Amino acid sequence: MKITGMMAGAMALSLLGTGCATKKYVAKTVAPVEQRVGATETKNGEQDKAIAAQDNEIKEVDRSLSQTKEKLNDVDGKATQAGQAAQAADQHAGAAQTAAMGAQKTADSANQGVDRLGRTVDALNKFQMTKSETVLFEVNKDVLTTEAKQQLDGIATQVNGLERYMIEVQGFTDKTGGMAYNAALSARRAEAVARYLSIEHKVPVRAISMLGEGYAAPVADDKTRDGRKMNRRVEVRVWVPDAAAKSVASNGGQQ
Repeated sequence: MKITGMMAGAMALSLLGTGCATKKYVAKTVAPVEQRVGATETKNGEQDKAIAAQDNEIKEVDRSLSQTKEKLNDVDGKATQAGQAAQAADQHAGAAQTAAMGAQKTADSANQGVDRLGRTVDALNKFQMTKSETVLFEVNKDVLTTEAKQQLDGIATQVNGLERYMIEVQGFTDKTGGMAYNAALSARRAEAVARYLSIEHKVPVRAISMLGEGYAAPVADDKTRDGRKMNRRVEVRVWVPDAAAKSVASNGGQQ
């Protein structure tokens, strides 16, 4: 019994010793693993932190990209609006240019009209002589002869139908008689011509200008009979504006 008890005790001691050894072995074996696992977990934590930081950075970049995209969309929209505005402005510019060209054509036409009007006014203010007659008188007379009346009839025919004209009547004498007497006689001769045109042919008095000049402008030698006859005269001239003068010329002097 004692032996059996002793053996049991030895076995117990042996088992106890073995259990202690196993625990130590396990502890020695597990400790490095735990250290490695701890280190790994630490590294994994750091990696998780790094990944989280990178994820935050990615999210920040994504937000930045989203904002940039929104800005680009806004810029694109504004660019589109600007393009549309530019196109509209170009259309307005084209319309304005067309209007300007039309205005220029109108101005050119108006200027041409003004030029034509100016030339017309100049033509109306510039007169040309279209007919001239010399009516002769007897010595010391202021009475129209038959031949003189026929000449004045031709003058009246010349101005008939003209809107604007002027008849110039200048009376003259020979040298016989005094200066004052000759001036009065020449004036009466001019009046006789004007009276005949006005009464017989209804020529407006406003269209007739008269002047008696006496022996102011002899046309022949007054020392001879024929010369004195040529000096006893009234010169009648018809003046019309340039435009009317061309019309008279084209019609052969007939109106």
